[in-house]
This record gives sequence, structure tokens and C-alpha cells, in this order.
Amino acid sequence: MTARFLLALALLTGVTGCASSHAIFLYATGAGTNEVFGFQVHTDGHITALGQPTFPTGSNPVAMAVHPPGDFFYIANFSGNNLTLLNINKGNGELTVPPTNAALPPSPLAPPNIFTTGAGPAAIVMAPNAPHVYVLNQTSGDISAFLLDPTNGNLSLITNPPGNGAGATTSYGSFTAPSSMAITPQGDFLFVSSPSQAAIFAFAVNSNDGSLAPVAGSPFAVGANSTPTGLAVHPSGHFLYVADGAHNAVLAFSVQNGALAPISGSPFAAGTQPSALTTDPAGTELFVANAGSNDVSAFVIDSNSGAIGQIAGSPFATGGRGPGFIASTGAFVYVADQTTNDIAAFAIVSKGELTTVTGSPFSVPVSPAWISLAEE
Repeated sequence: MTARFLLALALLTGVTGCASSHAIFLYATGAGTNEVFGFQVHTDGHITALGQPTFPTGSNPVAMAVHPPGDFFYIANFSGNNLTLLNINKGNGELTVPPTNAALPPSPLAPPNIFTTGAGPAAIVMAPNAPHVYVLNQTSGDISAFLLDPTNGNLSLITNPPGNGAGATTSYGSFTAPSSMAITPQGDFLFVSSPSQAAIFAFAVNSNDGSLAPVAGSPFAVGANSTPTGLAVHPSGHFLYVADGAHNAVLAFSVQNGALAPISGSPFAAGTQPSALTTDPAGTELFVANAGSNDVSAFVIDSNSGAIGQIAGSPFATGGRGPGFIASTGAFVYVADQTTNDIAAFAIVSKGELTTVTGSPFSVPVSPAWISLAEE
């Protein structure tokens, strides 16, 4: 990772950079407690709780995102139908209500650091090069788009994009129980997976106002009876990888002007019930969390074609059960074991092979639905 904060998605994308003298923090959240749990990432990859280990959020937090400069942290509260905004202390990783917001007159009905979304927000992505935030609403089946104020982190809905002949709109897309969302590193295209529709929806992002427009040909069918869940975009922006739990496979697509075309050899065999995936920051490896076989599949990526091949020793057992969200720093891979309430940690060694970090898996007081990594 460079000296800035980035969300490790996936749904979900990798975090740029590697372990170094910079401070690295890991945050986990999930259903069960209305909190975010913070950890320090040490140089050998093991994690320990921050001095203040927990931070309050809204109701049923399930997803998180970090503003790229590292100033603001957003949590999606599934049952609250909103986002919580917190400040990041870059020195110790602790989270607080931003001072400019805390100074406002209190209102129990509309707290100053809470922003309304659609129903059941389940994923968040940040535009990497513009002040735009996108929230995937699972229950209402749409996307809430926000403009971010870089001075205080406040969000305002993008409600009337140019060219919208029907007038003001407060959401984009129409999906049935969408699962995951990912944005290209260039910030020009946004993808949404819908398992029940066996399809990937693609949107072009207007870099000026943040509005979204469907890509020609969207939605893209991914195969009969497929269940596309987790998404990962290659750092080049040229390839999209999709976890297909129904077929224990990774689907691979080339991306051309936002349109998707299967890569030769796709689908590629993974473990049982792959649920989430991420690339390393360099785009040389792909790591896949397999919820059914309790392990991680590791692949090498062909930079020319986007095709993937299994790395020696793959898959690698997490030591827990029910691995879901997965993130990579470039030196380490972290996996949320949802059934056993822990986080598995691996060091990336020669040729992309994984070795278990001493002490892994590390217990957390919640079934972790999402992991965010941040580096200063």
C-alpha cells in the first residue's frame, strides 16, 4: 500500500503496498455487536487489539470503507439503513466522531455523523480518484451514490445527475438481492454481482458528478445456475474475477469499456463454495476464500490474458471455519472465518505460496463479515 488508506474489498479489492515501517491497522465488523473492532498489524503479520479496541456504530454493521487520503472511515449498518462516519487517528488507528460533526447541536433523530442509504446496505466502495462513495443496498436492490466533502467527510446524495430525463433520482440500478460490488482502480467502471439473477451488472462512472450509467450489454449473464458473489478487479482494470459458489469455481472476464467477456479457460476450479476473493497489489496473484472447505485457493495471474493457475501447495487451510471476506496487504493475507469468529493470517512467500502467521487464527468477538486494512 502507498502512504494512504484504501479499502481492502471485495467483495472485494486488494490493498496496495506491503508491510513496512508504516503503521498498518486492521478493522473487523459483523452482525452480533454494533461495533468495529480495531487491531494493529505487526511486521510479522500477527495482530493485536488497539489500545481502544472497539468503536460504536449503527445497527448491524456489515461493511466498511476508508476514504483514500485516510481521513474518514465509513460503516454500513444493514439494519439501520445508514452509514456511520468516523475519523481515523493515523497515529494509533483509533476511530472517533469527527470534531466538526461532534460540535454540531445533538439530534437523537438525525445524528450528525449518520447518513441515510437505501434498505439493507451490504457493501461500500470508494471512487479511488474522485470524492464519490457508492453503497450497495441488498434489500432495496439498488445503489446509493454520494458526494463526499473532503473537509469534514460529510456525504450528500447524488440525486439529479445530468441526462436523467425522468427527473431527480436517489438511487441507481435495479437488482434482486445483490451480493457484492467492486470498482476499477481507475474509477471508471462499477460492477455488481447478483447471485439470484446469475448476472453481473456494469456501470460507467461519470468522473465529474459521480452519476452512474449502465454499460451497453449489461447485465452480463455468467452461466446457468451460477451464483456470482465476491468480486475482485485486477489492478490494471482489464480483468474481473468472480466467486461462483454453485460451481466451486472462479469466473474470469476481460473488461473492455466496461463490457465483460469470458477469459479462455474460465471457469477455473477453486475450493468448495468460494465466497470472496482479492488480488495482491501487484496483480500477480489471486486469493480466494472457500467457505465450504475452510481454506484459501491461491492462483498466479497471467498479466497478458488474465487467466489464472493454481500455485503450489494451494489450497491453504485457514485453521477456522466459514472463511468469507479476504484482504491482502501485499505481504500478508487476512481471512474472516465467520463460523469460528476469528481472522486467519498468512504470509505471502516465494511464488505466492502462503504460510500461516504465528498465532493464527486470531479471535474476534463477532462473526466477521468484513475486513478493512489501512496503512499510514
